[in-house]
Amino acid sequence: MLITLDKTIFHLHGILEPYFSVQYLDSNDISKESLKDSVALLIRSTRKYGAETLQGTGVKFIGTITSGFEHIDTEFCERSGIFWATAHGSNAESVAEYVSAALIEISKKMGKPLSGFSLGIVGVGAVGSCVKRNAEKFGMKLLLCDPPKSLSDNIFEADIITLHTPLEKRGKYPTYHLANEDFFKKMKKCAWFINTARGAVCDSKALRNALQNKHLGGAIVDVWENEPNIDISLLPLIEIATPHIAGHNIEAKINANKMIVNSLGTFFGIDDLKNWGKNQTAGDELADGDLIYPIRIDDANFRRNSGDFVKIRNGYRRRGFYKG
Repeated sequence: MLITLDKTIFHLHGILEPYFSVQYLDSNDISKESLKDSVALLIRSTRKYGAETLQGTGVKFIGTITSGFEHIDTEFCERSGIFWATAHGSNAESVAEYVSAALIEISKKMGKPLSGFSLGIVGVGAVGSCVKRNAEKFGMKLLLCDPPKSLSDNIFEADIITLHTPLEKRGKYPTYHLANEDFFKKMKKCAWFINTARGAVCDSKALRNALQNKHLGGAIVDVWENEPNIDISLLPLIEIATPHIAGHNIEAKINANKMIVNSLGTFFGIDDLKNWGKNQTAGDELADGDLIYPIRIDDANFRRNSGDFVKIRNGYRRRGFYKG
C-alpha cells in the first residue's frame, strides 16, 4: 500500500516504511496524479484539500497533524467514503504556554501584576481549559464564555480577552468573524485582545479600526485572515505578531504525530501503529505555568521576515524556556 506524506511533517520520516510504501512530497506537489495509487494522505494546514485533489484517487484516509480541519473539505470526504482524522488537543499546552507568555508581556507593558487583571476566555475547550489553569496560577480574575453561542456582556468586562474557538462558518453556532466591529466596541476602553484560535474568527478590518481608534490598549496576534497571504500593513498596529506558531513547540508536534499515526493504525488495523509513540516524550514541558519562552524574539523574527510566513512557520522549533 502506498501512503503520501507532506514532507515537512518532521519526525515521521522512516516510521511508516515497515508497513507502507511511502512518498514524501512538497504540499504544492500533492495532486490527483500523485495520489492516484495512494491509500492514505498525511498533511499539514498549508493548503486546502478537497475534490480537486482527492476525487478519483485511491485515498481512503486523510489525517492532518493539526487541531483544526478547515483546510479539509470534510463534506466531500464524508460523501466519498474518505475517513478524516485530526490531532485535536495535541497542541493545547503549547498554545497555553504562548498565551501565558503574552499575558506576562502585557503585564510588563502595563506595569502591574497579572493578579490585577481580569481575563475573558472565549472557548473553554482543550486549549481554553489550559489557559484557564495557568491564569488561575497567575491570580487573575476569570470571565468564561463557552460555548460562544451568545457572547454575554459579562465577557466584555475583562481587561484582556483571548479567543480559543474553532472556525465554523456554518452550523448552529458559527464563529466566523466572531470578533467583529460590535465585539470590539463592547470591549472595555484600553482592554487587550489575544487571538491564537483561527485567523478568520477575528475580522481583521474591525481589529484595525479598534486599534487605530485607540479603543483597544493593544493586541497580540498569532493567527491571521487569509494565511499565508496576510495583510502585512496590520503589523505596525499589533504589539506582538507571530506567524501561526503558538501551537508549534516540540511537545505539540510529537503529540500530533502520535495521534495521527495511532488513527492511521486503527483505520488499517496495524497494531504496532495503534500504539506507536506511547513512551515518546518531548523533554521540555510547561509544568507549572511559571516557565515562559521569550515571545518577543519570535515577534522580532517575524517582523524582519514577514514575507516568509510559510517558511518561518514550517521551520519553527520552540524548545527551552526561561523564568518569566
